[in-house]
Amino acid sequence: MASETTSTDARSGQVVPGRACGTCTLCCKLIAVTDLAKPPGEWCPHCVRGKGCGIYPTRPTECRTFFCHWMLEKGLTGDWKPEKAKFALVMGEGGHMTAFVDPGFPGAWRKSPYFDTLKRWSLEGMRASPARIVTVRIGTRAIVVLPDREIDAGHIGPDDALRLENGPGGRIEVRKVARES
Repeated sequence: MASETTSTDARSGQVVPGRACGTCTLCCKLIAVTDLAKPPGEWCPHCVRGKGCGIYPTRPTECRTFFCHWMLEKGLTGDWKPEKAKFALVMGEGGHMTAFVDPGFPGAWRKSPYFDTLKRWSLEGMRASPARIVTVRIGTRAIVVLPDREIDAGHIGPDDALRLENGPGGRIEVRKVARES
C-alpha cells in the first residue's frame, strides 16, 4: 500500500502533485486486505514500517489501486496526512467518506480540525441526493457521524452494511443490514 506511486498504479494520475506516502504506512495497518486475509486495524505482515511495502512489485490489486483521500484531495492540508492525523480517509462508492482510525489513537478523529470537518461533510452528505454517509471505523467498530450526533453501530463484519432510515419525527437513524451482493 504505502510506497512510491508508479505508472502501473490505476489511480496514480489522480494523486495531488507533490504528495507521496513517504514514511507513512498507516494504510498498511488500518485497511483490510482480502487477498492477504488481513483484517482492519492490524499491521500487514509485509509492511516495513516507515518505509513501505515489502512486496511492492507483487502486492495485491487492492493495494495497487488504493490511495487515501489525503493523496487525492488537494484541499486537505498536511495535518490530514494519515501518519499525523492517526487515521486514513477513504472516499467510497457514492461519495461515502470513511475515516479508518488507528486503534492506538481511537479519539484522534474527535480532535480539531478533524471533528468539525467530519460534521460539515456529514451535513453536506445529508443534503445530497442520494444521501452520503460519513463513517468512522476503529478496527471493525463503526460510528456514523451525523450533523447532530454520532451513532455507534458496533461491530461491522464483511457481510454487513449500514443504512440510513427516517426514524420517529423524521430523525435519521442508522441500521446494520446484510450487504447486498
